[in-house]
Amino acid sequence: MSGRLVEELGGCLELLFDLLLAFALAMIVGKLFEELFVRLGLPPVIGDLVAGLILGRSLLQIFPVNDTIEAFAWFGIVLLLFYAGLETKYREFMRSLGLYGAITVGEGLAAFSLGYLVGSLMGYPPKACYFLGAVLEATSISVSVRTLIDIGKLATPEGYAILGVAVLDDLVALIIIVAGTSLIKLGTFSVTQLAIVASKALAFWLAVVLILHHVSTRYMPRVLYAARSPEASVGIVLGLLCALSFLTKFVGLSPLVAAYATGLALSEMYGIRRISDRVRTIALLFSVMFFAFTAAKLDLESALKPEFIPLYVAMIGAAFAGKLLGGGLTSFLVGFPPIAALRIAVGLFPRAEFCIVAAYVGYSGGLFGPEILLAAVMITLVTNLATPPLLKIVFSFGGETPHVEPRWRRRRR
Repeated sequence: MSGRLVEELGGCLELLFDLLLAFALAMIVGKLFEELFVRLGLPPVIGDLVAGLILGRSLLQIFPVNDTIEAFAWFGIVLLLFYAGLETKYREFMRSLGLYGAITVGEGLAAFSLGYLVGSLMGYPPKACYFLGAVLEATSISVSVRTLIDIGKLATPEGYAILGVAVLDDLVALIIIVAGTSLIKLGTFSVTQLAIVASKALAFWLAVVLILHHVSTRYMPRVLYAARSPEASVGIVLGLLCALSFLTKFVGLSPLVAAYATGLALSEMYGIRRISDRVRTIALLFSVMFFAFTAAKLDLESALKPEFIPLYVAMIGAAFAGKLLGGGLTSFLVGFPPIAALRIAVGLFPRAEFCIVAAYVGYSGGLFGPEILLAAVMITLVTNLATPPLLKIVFSFGGETPHVEPRWRRRRR
């Protein structure tokens, strides 16, 4: 018995040592690279990816890669999505749902279709093509928001539209990824099954948002602020997040569905700003692990082959074309002037978190090799580098855009 106990303890200690090393490398090296890229005016997530590439299988091979570290990495994404939900204003989100939703459908469909088309032309099977579409669909607007603030254009119809569409885009990307995980488990590509999973995810998401928002604005503040321990409110909110994320197990969904929904539902609760500030620190620290781990797992030697160059060029080109055609054209059709529609499309160019997550889910499910992970990293780098100068150019001519009213409202008058 004592021998078995020692053996089990030894295995546990090995995992603990791996976890400590992974955290040390991600927190120190990842954060140093984050600081470097922030100073260059780029998203910190690029620093995490670069750190993972250097420390992982491709170069130094010192970043441990195992199931324990992967579990912590995914927990980081759950926290990051929860924080993103907390930072989204519930009422503003719901008020402009129609206008921004129409643009989201157009640009999301165009981006996803181009990704799927690229995969088909490159000879990938349907399930893999599905994830190539998911890689191109999502938007990450941290660079766009920073640029709009710098040039004084955030509080414009285009700025508000970029923000609103990006929020909805994240929800669509989340549902696509969750439905894709079901694809991997089922082993078959079924449109009907995809529709069922997507409907289930949307229904669960709406139920969490609507019910929890009602509870959080009426009853939760009394419970949270009756507690005398200063950490109690943060602990209860994080416990609620974990509980709702756990419940997704019983409806066959990903915990990512509950994470963003929980944050959005709590976003208008009295005193949530104080809790959000604390959650932000935890989320940003843990999420470093996911991006560093994802890049560390990537084998550049296998991905950097001449036969993959057409794939990389096509995916990067499609990343821009999907948002330009879908986002720009749909914005024009719903009522924005041509120059404003172009500005919105450019603001939707950047990719980051969901792009990497979609690629990693497909890669870990065995649908394709590391070349798609590398393509996602390249797309993240190129779109984030190109967006700031392009945004400044499109806002430099054409004048200010007046208040935009959707075309369907104009016709009623």
